[in-house]
Amino acid sequence: MKSKLLKVIGILFLIYVVLSWIIPVGMYSGGEVTTNGIDPVGLIDLFNTPIQAFLTFFIYCVVFIAIGGLYGVLDKTGALEKFTNSMEKVFKGKEKVFLIITIVLFTILSSLTGLILPLFILVPLFAAVLFALGYDKLTVMASTVGSLLVGTIASTYGFNFSGYASYLLSLDASNQIVAKCILLVILTVALIFVTLMSSKKAKEKELKEAKMKKEEVKKAPVKKEVKASAQGNSKKTSKTGGKTTSKKTTKKTSSKTTTKKTKTNTKAFAVSKPVKKVSEKSKVSALPMVIIFLLMLIICLVGMYTWSYYGIEVFNDIHEAIMGVEIKDFPIFEHLLSSISALGSWTYTELIGSLIIGAIVIGWIYKLSLNDIIDSFASGAKKWLPTAVLSVLACTIFYSFYYALSYGGSGTLLDTIDGTIMGLADGFNVLVVGAITLISSLFLNDFPYLVSFLQSFISGFDVASLPVAGLLIQGIYGIAMLIFPTSVFLIAGLSLFEVSYKEWMKYIWKFALVALLLVLLVCGIITLL
Repeated sequence: MKSKLLKVIGILFLIYVVLSWIIPVGMYSGGEVTTNGIDPVGLIDLFNTPIQAFLTFFIYCVVFIAIGGLYGVLDKTGALEKFTNSMEKVFKGKEKVFLIITIVLFTILSSLTGLILPLFILVPLFAAVLFALGYDKLTVMASTVGSLLVGTIASTYGFNFSGYASYLLSLDASNQIVAKCILLVILTVALIFVTLMSSKKAKEKELKEAKMKKEEVKKAPVKKEVKASAQGNSKKTSKTGGKTTSKKTTKKTSSKTTTKKTKTNTKAFAVSKPVKKVSEKSKVSALPMVIIFLLMLIICLVGMYTWSYYGIEVFNDIHEAIMGVEIKDFPIFEHLLSSISALGSWTYTELIGSLIIGAIVIGWIYKLSLNDIIDSFASGAKKWLPTAVLSVLACTIFYSFYYALSYGGSGTLLDTIDGTIMGLADGFNVLVVGAITLISSLFLNDFPYLVSFLQSFISGFDVASLPVAGLLIQGIYGIAMLIFPTSVFLIAGLSLFEVSYKEWMKYIWKFALVALLLVLLVCGIITLL
């Protein structure tokens, strides 16, 4: 499965390489494109670009590895299995309720915070419960990772999405908030409907396959008995052989049928074999794990949310006050905590540190030895390593544009493509801006860079059009990250749940199309008002 995803990423990169030999690079300004000839990707760059992309965005890799390590420790304590079993008992017979809770929670958190990578910490926890409740991997993928990406389509106060769009386009932080809330509700309901319907079909298919296998098992002993009978030289031998074979086969078959469970889980989420005795394991409580886990997650979300953009300076004031504490004129905390930023200014570095500290604290509370903590962390990290690597390689094409936008001076082929499309309409047009956003999102999978790039295309529009343009760009980008293999979180999810890109597209394309039409419709209505 991992190799198939690598092929998809590789094929897309090769398509980009071919385009670089055909489409000239250019610069868009004042409504016109100035082309500067082709700037093709050479043979050496075929190997150099993925390597440089990996080195540039290596931080994604480390974060995913740290998440895997944390879950390795949780698994080792037995608390994760205890939590999963407890939730399974609570929601047994009410599986749909938990699925709906998961989707609503993930979309709202994503919409409000815009912190997809920290929220990814929740994915394995909820996925483990969903698997235990009998849902298939596509449904689990859609209700967790899919929900996080749907939340970005209708981002309300997530600075990484709606906040950046508002900031770069000089808009109010609450612009189009009503339209965003309407989009969020409709898209969440639509995703719930899609997952419930698909899970129903998956269960019907599973039951049908199980019934067919059961019928095959029933027929199998009869065939063996006839065969044994035919080979016997005497009636007695035939009879004995038939009975013996029948009993042995039936016993073996029935044993397999009753004890073998259908495996719907994936390696990244599999609960390991018990490391403690059954008597000890039954005494393990999941409560300490849940408390520390939630505390760690809340600290990470608060630490990485850009409060200052919304006028909240309390965390900066607290940080300054702590750093200003002196003992005999010596700023003790300034030196002890010099590398820790104020809450609201945290980066992925602090996130990684929090995950490691959380794993150590949980391991210590559950009385794991230091060696056990290290070994289990390493084991979990190893499971997530392919996911971590693939998520970074999804940025290969973006690296080329990242380098060109940051250090190049001749422009990009994307300027030429988007500039040509922009020439199809005079002034702001929802379909045209939507088209260039969708195409640009394929190459620029980082939202701040996408908005910065598109600024030159929409800066000439009427001021009244900018709020709609911001909503449109945000919405189209979220849809693009739900379907394009350059999406870091989509690739990470597909890798974790062992879902092929083809399977995912068959599953999600109808929802993505509805979401696209809905975003265009809402933006079109706002434009006419």
